[in-house]
Amino acid sequence: MKIINMDKEKSSPLKYLFIITIIIFCMGVTCFSANTPDNDLWARLIAGGHIVENLNILKNDFLSYTPTHIWYDHEWGASIFFYLALKYFSDSGLILLKGILTALTILICYKTVELNNPKTTVPYNILYFAFMFLAVQKSLGTTVRCLLFTCLFFALYLYILEKFRKTNNGKYLIFLPVIMLFWGNIHGGCISGLGLIGIYCAGEFLNKKPVKKYLLALIASTGALFINPYGYKYVWFLFYAAGMKREYIAEWAGSFHPAFLYSYLRFKLYLIFMLITEAIYLIKNKINYEKLDKTKILIILVMTYLSITHIRHQPFFIFTVGTLLYNEFYEIFNSFINKINPIKNEDIKKNLVLIKEIIVYLFIFILALPPLISKNKQIRITETKYPRFAIEFIQINKLKGNLFINFDWGSYAAYKLYPDNLIVMDGRYEEVYNPDLILQLRDFHMLRGDWYKIIRDYKTDVMIIEKRYPVYNEILKRKEWTLVFENNLSGVFVPTDTVKEEYLMPIPIDDYYNKTKFKTNAIKKRD
Repeated sequence: MKIINMDKEKSSPLKYLFIITIIIFCMGVTCFSANTPDNDLWARLIAGGHIVENLNILKNDFLSYTPTHIWYDHEWGASIFFYLALKYFSDSGLILLKGILTALTILICYKTVELNNPKTTVPYNILYFAFMFLAVQKSLGTTVRCLLFTCLFFALYLYILEKFRKTNNGKYLIFLPVIMLFWGNIHGGCISGLGLIGIYCAGEFLNKKPVKKYLLALIASTGALFINPYGYKYVWFLFYAAGMKREYIAEWAGSFHPAFLYSYLRFKLYLIFMLITEAIYLIKNKINYEKLDKTKILIILVMTYLSITHIRHQPFFIFTVGTLLYNEFYEIFNSFINKINPIKNEDIKKNLVLIKEIIVYLFIFILALPPLISKNKQIRITETKYPRFAIEFIQINKLKGNLFINFDWGSYAAYKLYPDNLIVMDGRYEEVYNPDLILQLRDFHMLRGDWYKIIRDYKTDVMIIEKRYPVYNEILKRKEWTLVFENNLSGVFVPTDTVKEEYLMPIPIDDYYNKTKFKTNAIKKRD
């Protein structure tokens, strides 16, 4: 006779409703958000388009006029996904891809929570995971980014490592190098997976448990990195890039840097709240060093440090700590609710919980479904984000040659103006360029030291300079450059001896730029 677990059977409908709702919520909020393109999206589309259309991976840069090295494209796999999403599903494809990747990451976090046998509540409390998503949303960027693949694989690594901790079944660790084989060819953030194994290894050693299998998994996963289009040099490059200082790139600044003091507030509140929750839990349960789960504490400490020191690492804290502290949070939360709740009748309590669940789920569906099913899913190019008028001015007036433009706008300019114009530099940074080039860019824009060196060293035919930089007014004073177009955001400068008597002006219609945003000559079959 088959014995039916009534609790399990009873929970199944709510469990499936939870899964469906998480997917709808993540995708709906993503569709509703301001979908302005990430600065690096354009370079990703160019790289992905070349791979798909030519069936080979780019190893040399063709977009820049400054010196470059071998193009170690550690995001080539992600680029394929981006290009195919755009090619077959247009704007909607890129928007929904972000929603899908985020939803999958949240669901893997949920499965890890479920794995840890929640003692205080069911593992699918929708609000808990909704707040996790809202906390991480800004640090994931506006449109789909390669970082999302790393978040997904990182969550999967966390699940497998926790599964092994619970079962001590070594067969689960076999999946780690297999995943790394794909992860290493999709995004350079794969190094974080090796770091996570290392943390588990150190934590379990402190827990006085065997670590041999963790070490073998770490060695095998590192070995999987060598299976790539660039050979052993790619692995060297990944570790080199992981240790680079990127002090002049915003997302690598500290989360509490003065420039971002009032930014990423949802993350900061989440960080403080979860750390306070863990502190209260440890004090309340009088957990001393001997009882402490060193692995969990070590993960929390490392993720806290990384997320505070670099904006880029905020998602790792949210997904990891939000997953591992689920039980602690609900033990504290339920204890607090029971103390302030005057209702003692269990039937009334259950009915109130049911009403709460109905209201929450209805609210999420009302919030998320309309933008998800709407046909008007567009990635929008705004003048405050990109110099679309300046780019159009260069294009319609055929101002060909080397284009000097700032770091953030480089990929967009290359996407729109290649092959008539080559760029000085873009967000591919260490993938393509020498480390000192960004310092020269900084010096130029901020008028530091020999700031004009980058113009002297490399032939420059046209410049787009953002007005917020001190160099803008300085270039206005120089006789060898003439301003031929400007608006509130930037100005276009050409050598004075090349100035024409008359120039065409760009079309001042938003709809035109949004309809033509993905039109490019940078993606085509090459000989």
